[in-house]
Amino acid sequence: MNRIPLAALYGRLSKEDLKKIKKGDDSESIKNQKLMLTEYAMRMGWQIYDFYIDEDISGIGEYRPEFERLIKDAERQEFDIVLCKSQSRFTRDMIQVEKIIHENFLEWGIRFIGLTDGADTAVAGNKKSRQINGLTNEWYVEDQSNNIKGVLKTKMEDGQFIGSFAPYGYEKDPNDKHKLIIDEEAASVVRLIYKLYLQGKGTHIIAQELSEKGIPKPTIYKQNKGYNFTVPNLGKFNLWGHTTINRILRNQVYIGTLIQGKETTVSYKNRKRINVDEDKWIVIENNHESIIDKKDFYNVQSLLDSKRRVLTKKKESHIFATKVKCAHCGGSMIRCTTRGKSYDDMTYAYLKCKNNTLSKGKICNHKNRISFEDLYKAVEEEFLELIEIYKSNSAAIDNTTNLIRRVDYASEINKLNLEFKKVDYKIKEKERAITNLYLDKSNGLVDDKMYSMISGTLLEEIKQLECSKKSMHQDIENLEVLENQKISADQLLKKYLESNKQLTHEIVVECIDYITISAVDEDGNREINIYWKL
Repeated sequence: MNRIPLAALYGRLSKEDLKKIKKGDDSESIKNQKLMLTEYAMRMGWQIYDFYIDEDISGIGEYRPEFERLIKDAERQEFDIVLCKSQSRFTRDMIQVEKIIHENFLEWGIRFIGLTDGADTAVAGNKKSRQINGLTNEWYVEDQSNNIKGVLKTKMEDGQFIGSFAPYGYEKDPNDKHKLIIDEEAASVVRLIYKLYLQGKGTHIIAQELSEKGIPKPTIYKQNKGYNFTVPNLGKFNLWGHTTINRILRNQVYIGTLIQGKETTVSYKNRKRINVDEDKWIVIENNHESIIDKKDFYNVQSLLDSKRRVLTKKKESHIFATKVKCAHCGGSMIRCTTRGKSYDDMTYAYLKCKNNTLSKGKICNHKNRISFEDLYKAVEEEFLELIEIYKSNSAAIDNTTNLIRRVDYASEINKLNLEFKKVDYKIKEKERAITNLYLDKSNGLVDDKMYSMISGTLLEEIKQLECSKKSMHQDIENLEVLENQKISADQLLKKYLESNKQLTHEIVVECIDYITISAVDEDGNREINIYWKL
C-alpha cells in the first residue's frame, strides 16, 4: 500500500500587503493562504505535516525563522512536498530558487509546488518557467528597492528627517514626523556640554560630571521617554562616555544642519550597512532650530582639531591652551611646571616651544619660553585696554591697528577663495586631459594600457584636488561665521567681572585667535603679539 504523501505548507505575509486585524492574530492574508493550501492538500489526498508561517517579512534579504525551520526539516526529509501560494511567496531570490528548489529539494526527494503560478518540480519542462518567474520576481524586488531609495533620497534632499529616532536634544514634531523640534530637557544638557568644554574641561571630565549629577545618558534618556530604543550590551549603569561627549561636540545638527545619507546597504539582498563617501552625504543647512550658536560650535571644532591637552589637577586645560605659538617656528608652546605633579602643588608655571623641546633644537633652535604669569599679565592688560576703547567708541577699533593686532577674516576669506578657484581650474584641466586622452585612444593614438595608466593617475589627482577643494570650502565657511559673529565688549566685560576679574579659557577662546611669542633678545626684551577676533 502506498504511503500518503506529507505536505509542508508555507505562507508568508509581505510588508506591502500587511493588513493585520489585531496584533498577535493571523492576518487576513495568512488566513486566506492557509485556507487555500489546506483545501488543495485535502483535494489531492495529502496529509498536512505542518504549517510554516512568516509574517511582516520580505521575500528576499531578510532572516525568516519559519523558512529556516522548513529548510532544516526538509533536509531531514520529514515531508515529501512543499506547498505554497506561489514561488514568489517562497522566495524572490533567484539564487535561492536555483540552490533550494532546483538543487536541494531534488537531492532530498522533495517536490515543490506553487499553486497560482503553476510552479511544479514534478512537471517536465516546468523548470524554465520557474526560472523566468524567479528572475521576474528578483527584478521586481530590485525595482522596489531602487524606488524606495529614490523616495528616501528625495525626502532627505527636501530636508525631511527620515531616521527612526531624533538626535539627542531633539524630538520629532508630533504634527510632522519628518521635522525636528527642540526637546528642551535634553537640549539643556547639550548646551551644558558645550559650555563645560569651552570652559576648558576635557571630554572625560565632562562625562564624569554628567554621570555624577545623575543626568541620564542619551540611550537611557530615550528609554525613559518611552521610545522603543535598544542598544546591544547597553548595561544598567548610567555612565556617560567620552566618545558620546565627543560625538555631541562634533554633530552639526546642533547648529541647524541636517546631514543624512552617511550609510547605505550593500544591496537589496544584503542589508549590511556600509559608509558612504562624505562628498555624497546630503547636507541641508538651516534646516531646523539650532541649539548651539554657530560661533561657539566652530570654536569647539577648532579646539577639538588642535587636540587640546588637559594638564591640571581639575583636568581643565590652561586658559591659553592651543592659542600660543612660537614666533620663530610656528609650533605650539606647551605648559610646564618646575616641580609638583598637580596644579595646586606647582611653584612655577611656564610655556615653552614644543618643537625646540622634542627635536632638541633641530626643528627650532630658539629656547623660547615664558612664565605663565608674564603671559597672563600681558594678555589681561591688552584685553582691558581694548575693552575700554571698544566701550567708549566701537568705531575706534578700526583705527587702533597700531595698538592691537586683528585677524583680518575678510582677507583670509579672499585668499582662500582665490586658492579655491585655482584648484577648481586644475580639476577642469585634468578632466579635459582625460577627455582628450580618450579621443586619442579611440583614434588608435594611445593603446589601452597607456590609457589606463595615465587616466588612473589623472583621476587620482582629481580626487586629491576635490578633497582640498572641500577642505577649503569648509575653512571659508568657518571664517565667514567668525567674520559675521561680532564680539560684544559688554558681554566679554560681564564674563570677566563674573569670574572675579580673571581671564578664563572661555573668554580667551571667544576673543583671541592666537598669540605668538618670541624668545628674549640680547637686551632682555621679547615680542608678545596677540591676534584678536575683532
